[in-house]
Amino acid sequence: MEAFGKRLADARNARGIDFDQASRETNITRRYLEALEREDFTVFPGEPYLLGFLRNYCDYLGLDSNEVITSYKNLKIQEAPIPLKDLMPRRPLTDRLGGSLFLVRAALAVVVLALVGFLVWGGISLASSLFSANPQKVASETERVPVEYLVSGSEFAQRVYAGDVLLVEKEGTKYRMTVEATAPSLTLETPAGSRLVDLGQDLLIDLSGDNQPDVKVFVADLFRDDPSRGADIQLSTGEGLSALAEGVGAEQVDGQTATDDVTVATSAQSAPNARHQVLFEGGSAYPVTMNATFRGYCLFRHESDRANREERYYQKSELLTVQAKNGIRIWASNGNAVKLQMVAGGKTVDLEISRPGEVIVRDLKWIKDEDTGRFKFVVMNID
Repeated sequence: MEAFGKRLADARNARGIDFDQASRETNITRRYLEALEREDFTVFPGEPYLLGFLRNYCDYLGLDSNEVITSYKNLKIQEAPIPLKDLMPRRPLTDRLGGSLFLVRAALAVVVLALVGFLVWGGISLASSLFSANPQKVASETERVPVEYLVSGSEFAQRVYAGDVLLVEKEGTKYRMTVEATAPSLTLETPAGSRLVDLGQDLLIDLSGDNQPDVKVFVADLFRDDPSRGADIQLSTGEGLSALAEGVGAEQVDGQTATDDVTVATSAQSAPNARHQVLFEGGSAYPVTMNATFRGYCLFRHESDRANREERYYQKSELLTVQAKNGIRIWASNGNAVKLQMVAGGKTVDLEISRPGEVIVRDLKWIKDEDTGRFKFVVMNID
């Protein structure tokens, strides 16, 4: 079979394309293209990157990428050393059966099989007795019972779920707010009607009907595609809500737009290769949402709040949404193949993060400016 590197070179030369032009049009660094044609695998950070670049290059040259990748895998198999055990002659079956070691192994196998059979039989019997005794009780243990919370202090924080009830006590009167849904937004049924609160949003609600806000609701965390995980909310009922209603620091007042605390920084549209780039500024670290749009093949990994790491290959036109309370770290095999949109406190910034073909690691997170006491959401290059 013809070497796949020669096939790539012949296809490129037949189209009259040099490496510089191919690099510009595929967003793959020139040294990676040259390494593919030389069949030099040592320059790639790992095999997933090599396979992604190889598939993208084949599609660009009009070659069958699956066929070329199969040639690459066959080459890898040929280069792999043959295990020593496959080079040694096998003993005849009669010799192996006659050995004492075989008898010991056979006896152990019989004992292990008998023990496994006993455990399986016991597990099935136990499960059958549990479900037959009271199947309704077993099923009910997996169902969450709605909870009723009394909000009597000036501050209240809790993760709530659909069906939960919040009783807000104001001047001896209790006002009932029911959680109707937690995704894609928090939906509350209140004495003033149904209210929607988005992630990272403040909402002042008039419960008594006197045109004065009685409670401020802030959504610190929710999962737009998974209502079973609930929403983290913070309620404020203390003094100062009337001042917020006049536009001091509140994002919305019972559905009407007011002054927003988060602003887009003047450096938000700076060059993608800047070492330190500020996107947002605000009085607090608001939850953020990252929307990623892929413009080509890319191995992409993301980690929210130093947990929940996920990684996979993305193709052209695929979309990804990631939410975090404080920050997100991202890895990309071809940074120019992904376009980011960051959302915080109701503000949106489009972000370009890399040159074509560049392998990148970026931190997108809130940091506190000790001089001003305010928070900045920054993009930081990680070596």
